[in-house]
Amino acid sequence: MKIRYKVSLVAACVLSITIGILTLLQINQVRALLRTHIESSISQTSSATAAQIENWLNAKLLLIDLAVQAVEGQYSPQAIQRILSSALLSEEFKMVFGAWDATGKPMISNPSWNPKPDYDGRTRPWYDIGKSAGRAVFTAPYADSTTGEILISAVSKISDGGQVVGVCGGQIHLKTISEIINTLNFNGAGYAFLLSGDGNIVSHPNAQMNGQPYSKIFAGTKPPLLRQLQEIDHEGDAILVSFIPLTNLKGMDWYIGVVLDESIVMSAVSTLSWRAAIGTALGVLVSLLVLGLLLQALLRPLDRLKASLTNINEGKGDLTHQLPVTGSDEIAFVCVEFNSFLSNLKKLVCDVIGSTQQIRETTGNASEDARKTADRVQAQLQELELLATAMQEMASTAEEVAGSAQSAAQAAKTADEQTIEGVALVSRSTEAILHLVKEMNVTGVAINELSTISKNIESILSVITSIADQTNLLALNAAIEAARAGESGRGFAVVADEVRSLASRTQHSTQEVRQMIDQLQVGVTHAQSRMQQSRDIAGKTAEDAVAARQVFERIREAIYRINEMSLQIAAAVEQQCATTEEINQNTNAIRNISFEVSDSAEQQASRCLAMVTHVGQQDTLLSRFRT
Repeated sequence: MKIRYKVSLVAACVLSITIGILTLLQINQVRALLRTHIESSISQTSSATAAQIENWLNAKLLLIDLAVQAVEGQYSPQAIQRILSSALLSEEFKMVFGAWDATGKPMISNPSWNPKPDYDGRTRPWYDIGKSAGRAVFTAPYADSTTGEILISAVSKISDGGQVVGVCGGQIHLKTISEIINTLNFNGAGYAFLLSGDGNIVSHPNAQMNGQPYSKIFAGTKPPLLRQLQEIDHEGDAILVSFIPLTNLKGMDWYIGVVLDESIVMSAVSTLSWRAAIGTALGVLVSLLVLGLLLQALLRPLDRLKASLTNINEGKGDLTHQLPVTGSDEIAFVCVEFNSFLSNLKKLVCDVIGSTQQIRETTGNASEDARKTADRVQAQLQELELLATAMQEMASTAEEVAGSAQSAAQAAKTADEQTIEGVALVSRSTEAILHLVKEMNVTGVAINELSTISKNIESILSVITSIADQTNLLALNAAIEAARAGESGRGFAVVADEVRSLASRTQHSTQEVRQMIDQLQVGVTHAQSRMQQSRDIAGKTAEDAVAARQVFERIREAIYRINEMSLQIAAAVEQQCATTEEINQNTNAIRNISFEVSDSAEQQASRCLAMVTHVGQQDTLLSRFRT
């Protein structure tokens, strides 16, 4: 690429960047000013609307307060009916209502309000709100059960001598507020809506959104309720959002939400951006055209210098040609220095041609010496190859012997570990058998005690049988006496018969228990015999286990001696392997050095041959210069 094109390209980049930065700064400043103006305009418009809504709603609260004050000033049921049914309240409120604190029944009769017979106003949310407040307050927005319209109520308590007697209030249409809010369209750039502090929409241009959470407007997101403008992405489009609080609304935390389409609001900035981009492009093009003409005039001497250098090159090494020197600028200075360079180069070429013949002869001698050195190194390398092979075989044999000794030592170690496990196993078996003998002795004692107890039970059964016989005899005597007594002893005879029957069953049960005890004694005798046999067998097994443990100990001692001898053999072989490996490493090192020397000799010979060739080429090239 020519210099003029490079300079033009650099200048275009610098101009584009500079003008682009200035344009961006200007656009950002305009955007910031426009955003500030929009925030100020929204704040003023929304504040005025908020004041209008606050005044309208606070007037409703004031009406309820005045009505309650009038009732309390002349308290009576008739005064309540008369004041709460006044035409002023009927005009200002959709419906006036109330409930007595004592019964919960309606406080006034209203043709438009027909509650059910079991109606209890004290259970309604508005009753607790009005009763706990010092003055009239608003309830939270709610939907009318009939029309679905969003309503609020202003409620207040009624007192008589400091005692709360009931709560009254009035329902308020939000239609007026909706009309006020809907007038805010911000020149077609957006809309406004009213929402409560808990995030529910009170009034929206789309009536179906009333009562819904405000996140539905923003596709599920909940922007913070802040006064400053917030930029939000809504379904791929950027919108601006602001929330103006109604600070003077008594007892209510309400906000006016403002939603603006950023593309409409910032349309002036977009237009300015396009105009600035077009202006920047035109400015850069004009600047490039002017700069190109200037560079063409400034670089004309350089074109003449190029033509002169071309003539020298086409002269096939003519060092006698000189560049013309015109003017006193940088290009003329370059021509003077180039002419001086040609003079020095001419002298240098003459000197090089004179020394080329000496270099050719010296290079030929060095090439012959390098060839002879390479032959001698190659013969030495073959002898080292044979020595390295023999040392490698010796090292392999030593490694095999060392591996076998190591394997024998490892096998002896494994056998020793298994013997230790066998000794431990036999020890545990001996301990378990001795413990079993002790337990069997304890069991034998328990069986003997069981035999003694069964004999004691048999003597007890003999006593029970004797008692049953005596009881049977006494019952028989009682039956005889009852028979003698005749009719008066019949009841006693029945009792005697039952006693005799009970004694008979006792004898029968005692006989069965004696039979079972006899069987138990037979089993105990058999268990004592088997227990004695088991003790004898367990004792013999314990003696065998002790003998086996002694055998394992002798085996372990023999394995230990084998292991020591294997380790000594392995150590000796390992030392031999180390010595052989060291000799092998030294041999390999000598062989590697010989390889390097051989390669160096061959490379030196090759370089000498190449140098001879290069000297010939140098002669050919130098002959092209005309001095």
